[in-house]
Amino acid sequence: MLHKKYSFSLANFSLDTKKKIWLEVGFGNGQHLVELAKRDPDKLIVGSEVYENGVASTCFSLFQNKIENVRVFHGDVRILLNFFKYGSVDRVYFLFPDPWLKKRHKSRRLLSSTNIEFFSKVLKSKGVICIATDVEDYHFEIEETFSNLTQFQKLHASPKEKNLSFFLDVKTKYEKKAINKGISPSYLVYKNV
Repeated sequence: MLHKKYSFSLANFSLDTKKKIWLEVGFGNGQHLVELAKRDPDKLIVGSEVYENGVASTCFSLFQNKIENVRVFHGDVRILLNFFKYGSVDRVYFLFPDPWLKKRHKSRRLLSSTNIEFFSKVLKSKGVICIATDVEDYHFEIEETFSNLTQFQKLHASPKEKNLSFFLDVKTKYEKKAINKGISPSYLVYKNV
């Protein structure tokens, strides 16, 4: 019952709204998603997560905080993207996506050039993609991928500093883990030009 209040199936998916749409991909336990929705009630926050426990805990937190401006999708975001209108999303968050550290698994990384092209279709002109990672080689791979895509301009010149114009001042679970290990995360912002 609680799950259905905030989540949706693709059969009844509609984002007919005058609000700006922000999408968080792989929201984990939902801490960032919930805080984003609290601070930006004038936005419609859409979150996608493949893990059921994360979806359940996020929906419960949304219920506890009486938050109404969020829609949660339980599943692969690449399926969800097919249901967005072209150029309908103002901002996309990828916070600490799975880095697939083993060499044979790196092709599974979400921020590949193919997937970024897919995301760019739903992103508005001047919309932004905000990325955080604690894996240096993934950071450099992301930078290289975006440098080869002419429709994007890098906005944040200093990736080791968290730009609070785009990122919240709260730390996600994986951000805390990285910092506790002495790892300085990278924060990247790209604008669709």
